[in-house]
Amino acid sequence: MRRMILPSCAASFTEFQLLKRLLANRNCKLVFRDLLAAVKADEKEVWESLCRLQEQGFVINCSPLVGISLEDPLPDILHPGELQILLERGDFHIRWKSEIFQVIGSTNDEVIKQAKRGAKEGLVVVSDRQLQGRGRQGRSWESFLPLGLYMTVLLRPKWLVANPQQLAILSSLSTAEALFQMGLKTVTIKWPNDIVVATKKLGGILIEIDRDEGGEWFAAIGIGINLNQQRIHFSESLQGKATSFYLETGKKVRRVELLIEILGRLDRNLQRSFGAIKSSWEKRIVLLNEKVTFEVNGQKIVGRMKGIDETGCLLIESANGSIQKIFSI
Repeated sequence: MRRMILPSCAASFTEFQLLKRLLANRNCKLVFRDLLAAVKADEKEVWESLCRLQEQGFVINCSPLVGISLEDPLPDILHPGELQILLERGDFHIRWKSEIFQVIGSTNDEVIKQAKRGAKEGLVVVSDRQLQGRGRQGRSWESFLPLGLYMTVLLRPKWLVANPQQLAILSSLSTAEALFQMGLKTVTIKWPNDIVVATKKLGGILIEIDRDEGGEWFAAIGIGINLNQQRIHFSESLQGKATSFYLETGKKVRRVELLIEILGRLDRNLQRSFGAIKSSWEKRIVLLNEKVTFEVNGQKIVGRMKGIDETGCLLIESANGSIQKIFSI
């Protein structure tokens, strides 16, 4: 397993500074001499860093006479330097700290491991591929190709133990809002953790709650979204059941941009009242006020979905008018 840590291990300081200036001046010519002075590096080091960026897929026009420019389109890569730059630009309440992997067993497992050792709130682990991606109830999640967003964030809200259901509602809403903002106008939420378009699954959320070595509670929020897959990329068992951002919109999306949008939505929604979150969530949930069937602990529950209560529990109205609460966590 090859691990990439921000920023110095994966990108040299010079490469990071170059990319920062190029991103801030996309499609504009930067004078090479000024660029040298800005990054405080010699000519050889700057050229080597520019070559590394080009090898990773960035389109950079280089001419000592005309200037240096970063051209569109930007590649869909998880570059640690770009991710850090975008995090620094954002107006976040949470101090996000990201780690990028090329291949990992599970992003949730990595966050849980670090959280138990005392990692602070705001840790974000993202990977190109997962070998052991999973969803709720131990179901596997296909994430072998770098065509989707596979990420886990670490949160330690003070209300976690008292109202864990609220975190599931907040996380699914934030993810759906981010996808809507990126252009997927038909995105909806299926209780408890699915992100769907019509009847097809686009993504899912896995929340695991535990204690660290100091006894403090934390939540690892795993988010998996199908982004740039075409139909041939789904296994036979998922044909007709799964979809992707690309299949729904005809457009490809850069994973790093969706990642930042999700973090921004999470950050802002954590500052809102749960009453406001509840209202927004119920506008996006499918099957509201429709007849549904759930199986909970071996018991079949049939009734009409009436939304959620103030703690985040799902409310099901039975035929006799009684209300049953269903927990997702």
